[in-house]
Amino acid sequence: MKLNAIIRSIILFGIIVFFAECKSALSQEDEATWWNKAHNWDGITHWSDYIIFSPYYLGPNALSVPFSQKGLVKNRYELQINAEGYFSEGDKTQSLFMSLYVPVVKNLVAVEFYGVPFEHYKMDEKTVYERRTRNRSGEGYAVGDFYFSTIIQLLKNNKFPDIAFRMACRTASGSKLSDARFTDAPGYFFDLSFGKDLLFQEKFINKIRFHGTVGFYSWQMNLPDNRQNDALIYGLGADLFIKKFIISNSIDGYYGYIGNEEIIVVKKDEPVPYKDRPMVYRLDITKESKLLDIIIGYQLGLYDFAYQTIKFSLLFHIDKI
Repeated sequence: MKLNAIIRSIILFGIIVFFAECKSALSQEDEATWWNKAHNWDGITHWSDYIIFSPYYLGPNALSVPFSQKGLVKNRYELQINAEGYFSEGDKTQSLFMSLYVPVVKNLVAVEFYGVPFEHYKMDEKTVYERRTRNRSGEGYAVGDFYFSTIIQLLKNNKFPDIAFRMACRTASGSKLSDARFTDAPGYFFDLSFGKDLLFQEKFINKIRFHGTVGFYSWQMNLPDNRQNDALIYGLGADLFIKKFIISNSIDGYYGYIGNEEIIVVKKDEPVPYKDRPMVYRLDITKESKLLDIIIGYQLGLYDFAYQTIKFSLLFHIDKI
């Protein structure tokens, strides 16, 4: 009797698994059928060629605007963890950002590793169609790209502004190209950042640091006549140091090669303005302490970036722990 019961249980389990797999297969087939009809699939071109590799048509972490190094190589080990929320009319995204900063040669060279290990998103029907995503519901989870960079101090403590040079590479580790979250393709950028302190003798204000950035950004695309996009990086800002607080303001962006030119991405009857020139305004308020800095940040997309962003960040000084 026990053997028969075990056999019946195994058979029942097999039937359940079989029907579950059938349901999953039918669901995937329904998704594919919906997408084929929505975008008039030609029956030949791979779906990934329909995705538009532009910051405007991707998730907020795909081709994000680089942050400035402000002309300095820091001398402390840092671990930064951000909880970030991105809000646009058609896309609500929550993500986790992590960064490790390691000084290699004091006052001269540092390396940084950073990325988005987790992202949750929910897109509305209009955005799902506009971005040509495969998932009809517009909701899901993704793992982001991983970056590594080297920062070199070129000039410091001179009558001229401090100057730092950065080289950064983006790996193709990001997932969910099918939902237009990441490009599944590598990229790189390098830039020069400048910074100069204006000191005050007052007790309330310590100093103001003015900073700027210029550089070059490149990433792979999927257009038959344009397999790579190139952009100029720019940025300008000021940090106000008030006792244990820092108030940082900046306008940053990059200026892509294509701009608003209408491009045919497979669908000949539906050309799209490419929109590869994102500009953002950033505001960070930092509370400094010996072991841990607490940062509250806000970012507003000004051009070719439709999101407002709120972040809460913990910056650990590892060498002090």
